[in-house]
Amino acid sequence: MASPRNTLNGFGYLLNDTARLLRRRFEQKAGDYNITSAQWRAMAQLSRNDGLTQVALAHLLEIEPMSVCRLVDRMEAGGFVVRQPDPADKRAKLVYLTERSRELLDVMKVVAAEVYEDAFAGFEEDERVRLVGTLNRINANLSRVIAVREEEIA
Repeated sequence: MASPRNTLNGFGYLLNDTARLLRRRFEQKAGDYNITSAQWRAMAQLSRNDGLTQVALAHLLEIEPMSVCRLVDRMEAGGFVVRQPDPADKRAKLVYLTERSRELLDVMKVVAAEVYEDAFAGFEEDERVRLVGTLNRINANLSRVIAVREEEIA
């Protein structure tokens, strides 16, 4: 029987590599729409929280504010977002989705579903449910311990 240490050997790498491959496959399928996975993630966040500052968007995407600035620059040039002054802070701009990106969100959801079908090829429904449930539990466990640690630091 494999020890827990051997069972977990490479877990983090495998999880990260799987996420990388999902992004890569998404970009292959979404290429016709001139949108990257980073832009898709930003659009998805804005669809839930339209009118975020770039700093808040950076926090949600877990990337540096300067990287978000460049990302939003490209998205604005592509007609996916607009920036408007923040009435509460003259230095800040709020980022909003355009009608073009709202229409594209529905298309991108279909593309994402196709990518998930590619990823789950050959899986039975119960295997899919168990895997997603397991990943949700891992996510909840890590979110809980990270929140506790951040409270201890604060």
